Amino acid sequence: MTRGAGERGGRSLGSGFVIDASGLIVTNNHVIEGAKEIYVALQNGRRLKATVAGRDAKTDIALLRVQPKKPLTALAFGNSDEAKAGDWVLAIGNPFGLGGSVSAGIISARNRQLDAELYDDFIQTDAAINPGNSGGPLFDMDGKVVGVNSAMLSPSGGSIGIGFAIPSNTVATIVAQLKAHGRVERGWIGANVEDLDDERPGARVGHVTPAGPAAVAGLKARDVVVRIDGTAVKDSRMMQKLVVEATAGQTLRFELTRAGRPVSAAVRVARRAR
Repeated sequence: MTRGAGERGGRSLGSGFVIDASGLIVTNNHVIEGAKEIYVALQNGRRLKATVAGRDAKTDIALLRVQPKKPLTALAFGNSDEAKAGDWVLAIGNPFGLGGSVSAGIISARNRQLDAELYDDFIQTDAAINPGNSGGPLFDMDGKVVGVNSAMLSPSGGSIGIGFAIPSNTVATIVAQLKAHGRVERGWIGANVEDLDDERPGARVGHVTPAGPAAVAGLKARDVVVRIDGTAVKDSRMMQKLVVEATAGQTLRFELTRAGRPVSAAVRVARRAR
């Protein structure tokens, strides 16, 4: 994948993969960011101009569209929740602009955070990921895409076996919204939360926005959220993630403790302002 010259000139090289035979392609947002023109080189050597169907900077996912003369071969997403440390994986991409290359490795770890961002939740792999691999697929041994290769840690600029991929379940969720809306709509309830002072699981409610969804549902400062829709809340980050991934209009059932007593609340999620 080649990004045309932007205001500063130059090119950006990256990778991507087809998810729909009609011409939908997934890549990283940072691969195409700032581009005036985008071109996709297929495995058969054909070069097609691409348009942006949608993008999400927070998760670094972009969806492109090309107009092929014939249907393309599409890849299928696997279930990244089932991927575990020690599983063999293959990374395919365009390292340093050399063209289609394959590297093998294992999943080194799950749930990695690079910048303490809410949306950071990477699969770590020791399969070689170099500049140009960004946006390419990470396959499991069943040939399903379990991640989108996105980043690496290296003092030299080349792979030292510490690469990161966005889990496929996250990608599939984002892509579904990009296909439908061209953007990602995130949930909001109007409550700030923080981790508990000790090592207990849960998230403590701080400020509650007056007349916001949380306030309307009866949430109060110092409530401790322990479950949302039956999912145990480990910490404040997990709670925020469950909320932003909910859709506007969806009702979430909160299980809380208030002054040591169990309380429940039904919170109707609103759309987060862009």
